[in-house]
Amino acid sequence: MRKREEQKTTGGNANVGTTELVSYYNIVKKTIQEYTEELMRHCRYKTMVSQLNDGTILDDRSRLIDLYDSCLIQDAHMQAVIETLFSNMLGERYHIATQDSTGKWIKDVELTKIIQGSQFEEIIKQILYAEFYGFSCIQINPSIDPETGFFTGVTPIERRNVLASQSRIVKRQGLWDPGWNIGSEKYRHNYILFYTGGLGLFSSTTPIVLAKKYTLANWVNFSHTYGQPIIHGKTSGESTADRNKLTNNITNTAQKKVIVTGLDDELDVKTFTMSNSEKIYDSLINFSNTEISNLILGSESMAGATQSYVGSTKAHEDIFRARIKTYRRITENAMNEKVFPQLKYWGIVPKEAFFKYSNQVDMSMDNKIKLYDMLTNKYEVDKDTIENDFGVNVGNQINLMNGNGGGSVSAGSSDDNHVMSDEEYYKRYGHRRGENASAKVNFLSGTR
Repeated sequence: MRKREEQKTTGGNANVGTTELVSYYNIVKKTIQEYTEELMRHCRYKTMVSQLNDGTILDDRSRLIDLYDSCLIQDAHMQAVIETLFSNMLGERYHIATQDSTGKWIKDVELTKIIQGSQFEEIIKQILYAEFYGFSCIQINPSIDPETGFFTGVTPIERRNVLASQSRIVKRQGLWDPGWNIGSEKYRHNYILFYTGGLGLFSSTTPIVLAKKYTLANWVNFSHTYGQPIIHGKTSGESTADRNKLTNNITNTAQKKVIVTGLDDELDVKTFTMSNSEKIYDSLINFSNTEISNLILGSESMAGATQSYVGSTKAHEDIFRARIKTYRRITENAMNEKVFPQLKYWGIVPKEAFFKYSNQVDMSMDNKIKLYDMLTNKYEVDKDTIENDFGVNVGNQINLMNGNGGGSVSAGSSDDNHVMSDEEYYKRYGHRRGENASAKVNFLSGTR
């Protein structure tokens, strides 16, 4: 399968140009042997890299990218895991912030509008894809959409035309010339290379998906052979025509649901006897899905698997949130070290601006309700915050109006509407509800 990948640019003379990058795609009928050959190629490159001069193609990963794309496109579970990750990385979770003299990060609402569009989400996806593929490359044309106010002009560069370890884009994969050194002064403000230095997480998932694909194919063949009952017909007729007629009648029974036989004809349904032989396919597929989920998300539970008890689910949630926090840290570093310096160079954002993710923890609706129930009894909560989280427009806080919340109950008062239990009241104020604290005897001094 062949495709010409066109990369058109409009950002001035510091561009690869309005040229076509020619790439060849082959993502069908991939085998583990091909994957092994690409690993051997990478090992040879790592061995020879210090012995060859500039101008030689060293790290051509085009065939390895074919293997990665083949597994990603054909495996539904892996795509679901990637989408789960994106759903926790995109949206109104990040902003542009500046730091004050005390070290506190202050969100800039106006500047944040610039990075809320789909083009900036593409940058975040490419940063994450670099973790999976090993590298990603984007082209930036500094421009703001005058109608929406969003940042525009982000173009992903086809990975097959990028030599990641050599910081070079080539017009035709596998050939050094013509090509462009994106690390040079002429191109470095328009092109950003996200390079992890390795082969990416897909190097571990690819053999698993390839094995799973052939396992699933074998399972389908097994089901076709043994999964359906066999109808055995017996006829008293000796001629081949009589037997063929009964065979055709049995075959048509699946559609017509009715069969008429002769007086002496017999039908026998051979049902499939269940055994453990078919469970090996199910076990192998579940093993593959678990490995992929644990590698990318840190938890199979967060990718759709069910757990037998609540404690197990809680442990998986903690691991998942820790992994998401790591991905967000990686994204923040890439933004502040690679993307924002270019945006500052072009005057899109001021020099004191930085990309930050919100510290708000993603919680379920039940946990949010419990949190707000606890906070509103002890603190005054801004009604805009509740509206943003729940979409409910609320008025003033009732327990504050009645003097029953926020620490408004005096030590000598029992007017708390029994919000606290008697035990909690005694622990907080040192006397029982209704007693006068000033009248209690001081047993140490013997006075009241």
